Amino acid sequence: MSAKKYKRIKLHILLYTLLVAFALCFTETANASEATSSYTYYQNLLNENELKVYNQIYDMAMSFNDSMFPLCIPLSEPEMERTINSFYFDHPELYWVNTTYKYALNKSEQVIKFQLQFGISSEELVTANTIIENELNTIVAAAMAEASDIEKERCIHDYICSNTSYSVDAKLNQSAYSALTSPYSVCAGYARAFQIACERVGIPCYYVTGTSKGVNHAWNIVYIDGKYYNVDLTWDDVIAENYSKPSYVYFNKTDATFAADHTRSDYAVLLPVCN
Repeated sequence: MSAKKYKRIKLHILLYTLLVAFALCFTETANASEATSSYTYYQNLLNENELKVYNQIYDMAMSFNDSMFPLCIPLSEPEMERTINSFYFDHPELYWVNTTYKYALNKSEQVIKFQLQFGISSEELVTANTIIENELNTIVAAAMAEASDIEKERCIHDYICSNTSYSVDAKLNQSAYSALTSPYSVCAGYARAFQIACERVGIPCYYVTGTSKGVNHAWNIVYIDGKYYNVDLTWDDVIAENYSKPSYVYFNKTDATFAADHTRSDYAVLLPVCN
C-alpha cells in the first residue's frame, strides 16, 4: 500500500471517529435530560416517508458524504423542502452542511435523488471539530458552575454575546461554525451556537426562523422550568455593544412581547407557544 493511500485511509478513519464522538456528546446530553420536549422538535413534525429521508440525510452528513444519492422513497418538492429544513433546524452540530443542496426529479416531478453540499473539506473538519469542542467545553464548564438552568442559560447567552460581533463576512455564517471558531457571525450563527451549548447542559433549545424589524431573522426558543421562552442573542448583542454592558431585552420573553418586532415563519409557527 502506498504511503499516500495509507495517509488517506488514516484520515478517513480519524474523521469518522471524530464525527461519531461529536454526535455522541449530543446523544448523551439528550438522554440525560428530563425535559418533556425532544431536542429534535422538527423531526417530530414529519410524516413517515419524510422521516425516512430525514434519517438518510443525517447518515450522509455524519459520514461526510456529498455524493448524489437515491432517496429511499420519492418525495414531492414541498415534502423535500420540509424534510431538509427540519434536518437543518434540528442539527446545529452538523455545522459543515451548507444550506444549499441539489436534487433530481423523476417524470412525476418527485424528488428521487439528493445531494448535500459541505462548507469545508474533510481535512478542515478535523481541525474545526477540535476548535469547536474546546470552545464548547469552555462554555459548558462555565455554565455548569451555575446552580439553576436559567443561570446556565444566562451564562451561555453572555458568553456568546461577549465573544461574537455581527458580520455577514463570517465564514459559514449560517452555521455555528462562525460563532464558535471566530469573533464574527450573523443571526443564524448566534442561534445555532446557542442551541448547541444549551443542549450540552441539558436545556432543550430550538431554532426559530422568521422576520424581525422587516428582515429575515433567526432566534431561539428554550424550555426552562416547565415553560417555553423566546431568546434572541443577535439583538441582545447589538444592544450590548452599543451600551457596553450585557443586554437582556430579548432574553426569555413571551410571544406577546416578541410580537412587537418578531414574526415566526414557515415551520417555526409549529413550535411551542411561549407564554
